Amino acid sequence: MTDCKDRYLRLRKAVELERAAEEIYFRNLAASKSIKERIDSGIVWYPVDISRQHYTIGEYVELELVPSTPSAYSKSNAFRVGATAILFINKKERIELRGSISYLSKRKVRLVLATDVLVKDYLLEGGSLGIELIFDDRPYRVMLEALDKMIRSEEIQVSEFREALCHQKLAQNRVIDAPAITKDRGLNPSQVQAIDIAHAVRRIAIIHGPPGTGKTTTLVGLIQHLSGYEKQILVAAPSNNAVDLLAKLLHEKGLRVLRLGNVTRMGDSIAELSLDEQVRNHQEWQHIKQVKIEAEQTQKEAAKFKRKFGEEERRNRGLMFKEAKGLRQWASDLEDRLIDKIVSQTQVICATLVGCAAEPVKNLKFKTLVIDEGSQALEPECWIAMHLAERVIVAGDHKQLPPTVKSKDAADLGLTETILDRMTEHLDESALLTTQYRMHPNIMGFSNATFYEGKLQSAMSVTERQLPEIGSDPIQFIDTSGCGFQEEYNPENRSRANRQEYLIIREHIISVMDQLQGFSIGIISPYREQVRVITQEIEEDPIMQSLDLDINSIDGFQGQEKDVIYLSLVRSNDDGELGFLKDFRRLNVALTRARLKLVIVGDLATLGADETYLSLADYVEKNGKYQSAWEYMTY
Repeated sequence: MTDCKDRYLRLRKAVELERAAEEIYFRNLAASKSIKERIDSGIVWYPVDISRQHYTIGEYVELELVPSTPSAYSKSNAFRVGATAILFINKKERIELRGSISYLSKRKVRLVLATDVLVKDYLLEGGSLGIELIFDDRPYRVMLEALDKMIRSEEIQVSEFREALCHQKLAQNRVIDAPAITKDRGLNPSQVQAIDIAHAVRRIAIIHGPPGTGKTTTLVGLIQHLSGYEKQILVAAPSNNAVDLLAKLLHEKGLRVLRLGNVTRMGDSIAELSLDEQVRNHQEWQHIKQVKIEAEQTQKEAAKFKRKFGEEERRNRGLMFKEAKGLRQWASDLEDRLIDKIVSQTQVICATLVGCAAEPVKNLKFKTLVIDEGSQALEPECWIAMHLAERVIVAGDHKQLPPTVKSKDAADLGLTETILDRMTEHLDESALLTTQYRMHPNIMGFSNATFYEGKLQSAMSVTERQLPEIGSDPIQFIDTSGCGFQEEYNPENRSRANRQEYLIIREHIISVMDQLQGFSIGIISPYREQVRVITQEIEEDPIMQSLDLDINSIDGFQGQEKDVIYLSLVRSNDDGELGFLKDFRRLNVALTRARLKLVIVGDLATLGADETYLSLADYVEKNGKYQSAWEYMTY
């Protein structure tokens, strides 16, 4: 146990370092930078306009905000659904309203505020609006508490989890008499096999789901199967979006689903599954509401001004206050019992990993915990939920990008290493999903051979799908070697750009503009500065604005897909310096976003310093179309 304890103490230290790094990051931005610098840093949109505001679940106020000017926000920003933010109103005395981001798109953000006052009431005397991300240390506090509890715990399942993750092995992990799986859910053989393995483990199973292989479909099938013989199942993920999606799909399958967590962080599509809404829609709620009204009326009656106030009036007022207090307590007891009833009758409880530290889920016990997006989940986050279950099934793809960590020291101590990283290759109960439904086979081929040992195959539906109008080659490499497209470095954000690479992308798009109408298009790059430059160029280009375009960093695009993807690799220098392009998980993410066509733009004279990029160029030449950028240099 000594070596294991040392590992987990290092992990605890890593969490503390990451918490400190994030706090310093926000503090420095707030204290030492102008509003423009904070906008460029990606933590502020200012000024913004309210395009819509309304009451949402729980009688919170949701605002829909849009930038007032193109310079009011940076496309390369740190905003994410579920993040804590403030709405600030700049006037004589600055007003701040705390809330969380419930929706985010290219030029729109929705913020749910913990208030029941419409913001227009604050704007009667004028003032300009902005939205700013703020530091929230609660996730770090609950992670540290979970690690401390794990280190001290003597529970058998916690001990086995702890030892397994420490030593990367686990004996006696199979249940001999597990109920047989039904195979009639429209799943392919690898998905059925994954469910068969997962439902029959004692402690840990892995479902390794490469891009487009139906990981979510498999998890839904697994949970349906488990619900046939387990009273309740806990489903968790690091992001609210992933939790919402699973909750919605499971509800559509007819399961009784409860989505726990802060209602301000849930999407509208699953509002009816939240605890607030299930309580309000229950037949017993009207009685509880009536008791609350009686308590309020009694309280008001007791507090009324009386011109004559003697001993009898004093005694009556005391009795009425006592009665109001008793009514409130009664209503509270009735509400607690109703919550207990709703929770006990639920088949699947869904929450974020951090949300598993909150009432009422933190006091429950489950046979099975299913964790989605395991490649994006910090191990300390997972421990929050793992304390509540006898076994855990973790799903994701460790060949994709790991969780984002700001502190290099925390990363060096192992904070970016996930449960999938530690266990997928070492655990017998690890299932690989092998049929992918997203990409044309020629797009999939390089990643399949390089990252997945050639084990993936394409479903017939994607093999037959292509874009003949814009060329029969689903994958294309446009080489900028010899064109003089030198990268540029921005010291302010320590990121890089290559404007000429975008101009090549623009020329390619214009050459097939008519055929692209109606298809979704993504332009992605490893570098935030390139995203900023491309976004700025497109905002001033009415031709490009006519298309359905999404511009983002590779990191920001993980988990998404488009019909057509353009990838700008940026690096072009005389030293063959690649920087973080050497993280091939980032390359894997980039190469697996396109459904129908992938166009890569890069300088092979620079990229060729690494054998992987040379192999990529060779693959494209054999299975797609290789071109020189000179063919597009009309500007």
